Amino acid sequence: MTILKTKDLLESTTVRQAAGDRQEKDVAFYLRRAFKDDPNILVLNDYRFTHNGEAAQIDHLIVHRAGLIVIESKSVYGEVKVNAQGEWSRSYKGQWSGMPSPIRQAELQMELLRDFLSDNVEAFLGKLFGLQAQVRHREWAVLCTVSSSCILHRKGMPGALSKQVVKSEFIADEIQKLGGYSPFGLLKGKAYFSLEELNRIGEFLLQHYQPRTEAKSSNEKR
Repeated sequence: MTILKTKDLLESTTVRQAAGDRQEKDVAFYLRRAFKDDPNILVLNDYRFTHNGEAAQIDHLIVHRAGLIVIESKSVYGEVKVNAQGEWSRSYKGQWSGMPSPIRQAELQMELLRDFLSDNVEAFLGKLFGLQAQVRHREWAVLCTVSSSCILHRKGMPGALSKQVVKSEFIADEIQKLGGYSPFGLLKGKAYFSLEELNRIGEFLLQHYQPRTEAKSSNEKR
């Protein structure tokens, strides 16, 4: 099975936290259904780690043969707009308000994860022709999932960012586009982790998982 980690079961203390937990469970369901028997894709839900005094909690982490994908889940059930500057706003009961960019949140998580894996690359990747293989220059991507009932105002949303925002029901399709493995990629010079390397990365991540005992703290890269 390639679902390496399920979501931690912690008691929800607020309505917003309960909604967020439901959204993450929905996304985890779609990931499990799509990839539980796929040896080329590893899934870690609710993954938390620390590096250089910083902590990050990733809602869903995908490790695939060509790289990694960080996914931030948002329980947005109303409407969402993103302007040309990448600033997010959401509606609730007809009232609009600003919200932190989940894409930027995921980018911060990705940056810390990339540094963490790069600083420990010898633990899971070997050498090729005497040179240490690297993970920093593999394919890295971030996505944001929103509730399937959410209304996305894609008109006016920056094109590149629009591709990163996906409704929950389509998340597996998007991951296949980004991380799908094909032998034809080797013929085109695409760099892939071997299955052994992929599994060693998964083992390394599990060994360094840091469980949390309460809701996400405000100083975590969320």
